[in-house]
Amino acid sequence: MRRHVQIRTQGTHSQVLIDGHDIARAVTGLTFKASVDQSVATLQLDLQLVDVTEIGSVDTEVVLGEAVADTLIALGWTPPKEDS
Repeated sequence: MRRHVQIRTQGTHSQVLIDGHDIARAVTGLTFKASVDQSVATLQLDLQLVDVTEIGSVDTEVVLGEAVADTLIALGWTPPKEDS
């Protein structure tokens, strides 16, 4: 998928912006590849993920951290409307 990406670093502070959303807090590493024979560069992101094999069946409220929500939105996710 094509996205507009900006990577900025200043000292120990970094930003990884995808379509204007800073996802740096969720990124643990990245690989940027560009070649003269490619029309579009490739960016591979390594993200901090939590693996949960099974929790069981429970009713719960799912809360996404701001970094996770920003990353998903940058990748095309539309958050559900808030319940009233």
